Parts: sequence; structure tokens; C-alpha cells
Amino acid sequence: MMARFSFLTLLTLSLVLQSCSAWARQDIVPGSRYTSARAAAMGDAALSLGDDGASGLFVNPALLARVGGPQVEGLNLSFYANAASAGMMSYDFYKMASLSSYLPALQSHPGEYAGAGFSLAPTAYMKGFAFGVLMNTQLGAVVQDDGSVRYRSLYQFIPSVGTGIRLAGGIVRIGYSLQWVNQASGDITVPQSADPLGYNQGLGQGAALSHNVGFSLTLPIRLLPSFNLVARNILDATFREFTLLPLARNTSGVPPSERTTYDASFSIQPKVRGGHHMNLMVVYRDLSNVSQVSYLGRLAAGAEINVRDRFYLRGGWGSGYPSAGLGLKQNRSEFSLSWFSEELGAGYHSLRDVRYLLQYQVRAF
Repeated sequence: MMARFSFLTLLTLSLVLQSCSAWARQDIVPGSRYTSARAAAMGDAALSLGDDGASGLFVNPALLARVGGPQVEGLNLSFYANAASAGMMSYDFYKMASLSSYLPALQSHPGEYAGAGFSLAPTAYMKGFAFGVLMNTQLGAVVQDDGSVRYRSLYQFIPSVGTGIRLAGGIVRIGYSLQWVNQASGDITVPQSADPLGYNQGLGQGAALSHNVGFSLTLPIRLLPSFNLVARNILDATFREFTLLPLARNTSGVPPSERTTYDASFSIQPKVRGGHHMNLMVVYRDLSNVSQVSYLGRLAAGAEINVRDRFYLRGGWGSGYPSAGLGLKQNRSEFSLSWFSEELGAGYHSLRDVRYLLQYQVRAF
């Protein structure tokens, strides 16, 4: 099984480099382009959490004012599969990176949307500064009742740089990140006889600059209450035809512009006997409701039990669905497993996609 996992990861990465949704991810509520297992397990309620470069660059730039340093996180690898694809394990799951090769499995399970993906996010960071690159692939397909094949694809290659400052002794933190988003994405329906048939066919492709700002206020009192606000895609992220890497073939124009959105959160950190503590957070995503999703669909809540910075137990509620996970941390590495859902339909509670996410991180120092 590990051999198949490794092969799928390498195959998907090579597909991105060789071929090298309206939103930056497949969920209908816009948010961070980077999804950590920690955030996924907490229902996407993790704006004030994270001591690594990827979280600072993509989740909340204000975190860059808190990270220690210097650090090099040469490996930050995530892999997910949804419930349908996990149920098709016996159908040569490793072939899923090729839509034409995986078509027989989809034909054997009509009406079931099978999806999988991976991300690789190496970063280097020090106190107040970080840079890195996010390589992200999300693929999914279904054979519909009329016999056609519908596939959703997202390929991203995103160099990023960011900085953060501390004010008032660290009570206030402000950060900024610049992301150069090279992206190919689309929701395509074709006949099974289409030639060529591939996830990277007919997508919108382009590149855009994304400006992101984060603000954090942490009061130095009991429970450490923290208020966070993140503005994403300031002045909108407008895609142009030029890309650093060609991610798609037979392109159909550029991806739609990604409008400015705002996320806000409130969190506390209660202490537990024995040197343990908890993180409790509520997040209101997309404050201006660009996504036109109901209030409940944009509200997220998460909890994390931290056992001596070694073991983490997590749970949450986001996009209207529950989530859970755990993490194991050593001095230079961390392993996390999460169960969560994303909303792929047109509205709140319309099309749930249950996912299982594995993440492994290795730091050099």
C-alpha cells in the first residue's frame, strides 16, 4: 500500500510539472489556498494557530510575526482522498492521476464522485520573514446518469513571500504575503469518447498576484483571548494568460478573478492540569459574503487539545459539517491525520464531499 501511495504522489507531482471552481479551492466558500491537516480537522477554524511558514504565507500573514527561526521546512507533504475514491481502492487506485486510465473504475460506480489530491509546500522562514512555494493538485470525476464524464480539476504553482511585525510587545501582530498564483482550474463535462480525455484538458489557465494582509490582537490576560482578521486577494486577484508553468492543455481562457474576501476569528487558550492546554476558536469566513452562502455555511468552530506539545486531538465544525483529527509531533517532524468535508454543491448542505487527509512535515532545525 505504501508503494502505491508513493507512486501516486510522484505520478501526480510529475503531472503537475510536465503539464507544467471559481475559487482558489474546491469548497464554495473562499479561503486559504493552503489547507493544513490541523485546520481541516478543526473545521477550517485555525486563523490564530500555526508556527510554520506555510501557515503564515497562506492562512494568516500575521503569524509570520510569531514564528521562531531560522527554520527550513524542506518537506511539507499532504495527501487526501475522498470517501468514494477510498471505496474504490481495489480498482487500481493509483491510476486515478490519469482520467482515461481511471475511467473503468468510474464506469463501475456511476454517480459516485471520486476525488483525490496532494500538496507540497516547502518553506524557509525566520522571525518576521518567510518564503516558499505551494504546489497543489485536486482532481475528481464522476460518470453521470447520461453517460457523460464530469471532472473538476485544480492545479496550482504558487511562489510566495511574506513578512510580519510585532507591536506593543507582541500584543499586536501585522503581516503581509504576496502570492504569485499560477493556476489551471475548471469544472468540465465531456462524453466518455472524448479524445484526449484528461483532467488537464480544457481548463482555464493563467497567473495572478494575490495580496494578503493579516492582523492579530492577543490580550496578555487569562485565557489569552485573541482577535484575528485576514484580508485575502486585496483589490482582487485578476488572472492573465502568462504563466510560469503550463499546467493545462487545450485551455479555455483564464480562470475567473478572485474577489477580495475577509475572515475574522476569536480564540482562547484555556490551560489544563498537567501542563496541557486547549485552543478554542470561532471563525466567520467571507465576512462580505462574496460567495453568497448562508451564515451557517460560513461559520466555523474548532477545538484542539495539546498534550505537552507532542500529541494533539482536534475536532471542529465547518461548511455545515463535522470534522476531527489527531497529530503527533517530534522535535523536527509532525504527522497529522484528519477527517473533514468540503461543500462542492451550489449552496449550503447541497453536495458534501467527505475527505481523509494525511500530512507529514519535516523541519531541518
